[in-house]
Amino acid sequence: MKRIDYLITLTKAILETPEKNIEEILTYFGSIFEFHEVQKPGVVSLVAGLESGQEVSFSEWVKLLRIEKVKKCRIRSVVQEQDQLPAHIAAAFAGTQEYLFEVITEKTARCYIIKTFYSPSYAITPDLFAELTDAQLNSEALWKLVARMITESNEMNGRKAVEENGVRAYLNSTEGKEVFNFLASNLAEEMQIECIVTGSAFIFPDHLKHLFYQSDFSFGGADREIAFLYPEKHPSPEQLTTLIYAQPFVADVWECCEAELAQYPLPVVPALKASEFEAYIKGQTTEQLYNSGMTSTICRAICLLCEQHHARPVIPAELVGVFGPDKKEYDKAIARGRSDKDKWYLKSMEQGWEVNFFEPLPITTLLAPKDDFMLIKQNFEKALKDIAEFAEKIQSPFAEAFRFAAWFIERKIPAGDFDAEHIEAIKEALEEDGFTERAIEVLQNNAFYLEEWHKMHYSTEVIYNLFAVKCADVFGGMGSWNDQYLENDQEEFDRVSAETFAAMKNYFVAILSK
Repeated sequence: MKRIDYLITLTKAILETPEKNIEEILTYFGSIFEFHEVQKPGVVSLVAGLESGQEVSFSEWVKLLRIEKVKKCRIRSVVQEQDQLPAHIAAAFAGTQEYLFEVITEKTARCYIIKTFYSPSYAITPDLFAELTDAQLNSEALWKLVARMITESNEMNGRKAVEENGVRAYLNSTEGKEVFNFLASNLAEEMQIECIVTGSAFIFPDHLKHLFYQSDFSFGGADREIAFLYPEKHPSPEQLTTLIYAQPFVADVWECCEAELAQYPLPVVPALKASEFEAYIKGQTTEQLYNSGMTSTICRAICLLCEQHHARPVIPAELVGVFGPDKKEYDKAIARGRSDKDKWYLKSMEQGWEVNFFEPLPITTLLAPKDDFMLIKQNFEKALKDIAEFAEKIQSPFAEAFRFAAWFIERKIPAGDFDAEHIEAIKEALEEDGFTERAIEVLQNNAFYLEEWHKMHYSTEVIYNLFAVKCADVFGGMGSWNDQYLENDQEEFDRVSAETFAAMKNYFVAILSK
């Protein structure tokens, strides 16, 4: 069960529970989640928004809603009902929101989506990063570098380019903070490399030094200078030949190419002797050379020989722009590859936080649910039966997982308070019905869900139904049902999987909206 799903069950219980239970629930679950403080390190905080735009603690939000006397909380599946929702409501869900949480009080109805925010990976903030950049002697060049790196990343991820004069403001926008969190380490490293290759000292203001550290880790041995050479456009046969003759070891290049192709043949290039390469190259077109892989083979041969001779590839002036890198980019590439103990690295956030935010929507009410609870339940039971039978057919161990989930809906399970004695009684009932030790282990490892839903004062029927949904959700993560290997039956696998997943989601919504 996803955390969002669990928090929905908790929030519904807190808002709907009678006054006599509220303190008990808030006290117990307040020791698991943070209800009073936003972004508290090391914990998961719950926060809510008001129609005024103000953000308040979860405890304050609960208090305000309960003053209005909560009549009912309903959960709506955006995924399942997207085509049924009015256009103005559907528009509010542009993105990846799965549920809408509706709170109906004696005064009005309010709708929320739940968004999750995580602490950044690093201790440095966009504002402090800007201070660091401004402190450098070459700050103007560094801001251009930052803008270019962000733009390159954004273009690869379907985001807009960032102008140099707007990069500061962008870093403090919602999207910019997310991008900064992803790029911060690379930005800090490239800024230092820029300073190294331009001979400018990298300056650390005293109040920012605590955000960085230096590493004494080494792979051992001296740094080996790796040679770099690559085509920046498709070179002609004449340009490729000119490049080869510019190197101080021309004959060795041909011999190296011969050895390379003997070990790693190219499909469209014949076996050639060293003395035959030049004539072969001159007989090819520009596109033939490039598409055959011959251009790359020659660049690799030159790099290998340069490393052996402790030299850099020579790019004649007339070939600048045809081959790269230029001197500055070459220096940067060398600096990146060195295990330089003078480099500074960003410190990670010592204690992360997670905030689950109930964001209010400009929606006052939704259409009443049309689906019948018993029909939804029957659909889920049928889906579990069908997928269990299919799992048996392909001899998958998940067959028991689906039967285990169905058992909590269909079986008359011993009553109790979900304490140790009650869990033992459930275990014995499972054993009587032939479930394996693996199923018993799943029960014991997840019994805290049963206990906590009991503490939320859900009915026994609801608790077992929720547990069935939790146990049926084996559709994500490594080693899940989705990773089943099939030689045949793929179409049936896709069908029963889709039907079960949809029925499971529908049933979860129906349980909490009944």
